[in-house]
Parts: sequence; C-alpha cells; structure tokens
Amino acid sequence: MVKYIRHRRKGFTLVELMVVVVIVGILASLAVARYRGATKKFKVAEAALWCNRIAKAIETMSTETGEYPGHTPAGYVCFWSNNEVWNLNSGRAGLVHDDDNEPFMDWNGPYMNTIPLDPWGHNYAWDSDYWLADESKWVAAVVSFGPNGIGRNHYDDDNIIVIVTAVELPEEYYTEP
Repeated sequence: MVKYIRHRRKGFTLVELMVVVVIVGILASLAVARYRGATKKFKVAEAALWCNRIAKAIETMSTETGEYPGHTPAGYVCFWSNNEVWNLNSGRAGLVHDDDNEPFMDWNGPYMNTIPLDPWGHNYAWDSDYWLADESKWVAAVVSFGPNGIGRNHYDDDNIIVIVTAVELPEEYYTEP
C-alpha cells in the first residue's frame, strides 16, 4: 500500500505578498495626505495666533506712545510713504526695542521679547495701509505673507492678517501747515 504524504507549505505566495504590499501602500498614502493637510492648517493657525499676539503688543505700545510701528499715528490707517515695517524686530517697529534714529515718545517697552519668523520662515510685517480687496477697504494690520511668502504691497489670498484699525487718517494730517 502506497501512502501519500502531503507536505504543508509554509509561508505566503508571491501574489499574496503583493496584495498585502499594495494595501499597505494605499493606507500609507492616505495617512500622508491627511498629515499634510493637518500640517497646513496648523501653520495657518500658528501664524494667526502670532499675528494676534503682535497686534496686542502694538495696541499696548500705541496706548503709551501714541504711535504705531513706523511712527504712524495710532488709531488710524495711514497712507504715508514708507509706512510699512517689514521686520518687526527692528527699532522702527518699537516692539522689541526703541528706535535709535527716532525714539518713540514715552516708550516703556519692550512690548515683546522677540518676534519669531512665521511658520514658513518669513518676517511678520506691519502695514498701515493694507488693502482688503474682498471688503474694498483700507486697514492697518499685522501681516504674515503665508505659504507663498508674496508680500510687500503685492498681497494675495494666502496672507494671514489681523486688523488693528480701519479708521482712515483725517485729511489735516496730509496737508502742510
């Protein structure tokens, strides 16, 4: 009598392994996509948080000095030339240290120890005549130029801003005595 011995195979076939690898790849790509989306939202939220902190420091400074960064009159949108401050750590901003060239009156700072770069590696900025195209109005605002970093009077939809005021400067500030 002949006995047949059945050998049990151990392991998986190549097809089974390939199916598992494909499934793991699909799941990994979905996880990476969700992670990237969450990271973008986190960076926008972080930039908005810092813009709010900076705006609060500007409001405190303006209460004491009567001026916004760049020596523009506090409480107003101002269209003077060279009114923007592109680096808020500079003395011209008055937040971290006083302006060596033109000191702020009654400056009692620093109002912030330092101002970090935004999550995309750019400086936060102050613009006392920022144009809000969707609302058709001028505002004075703290600005992060967002992921693309395009700014310096070339604003676009990815900017993160916090409005400090939208009250326009009276005409008598623009006329010579």
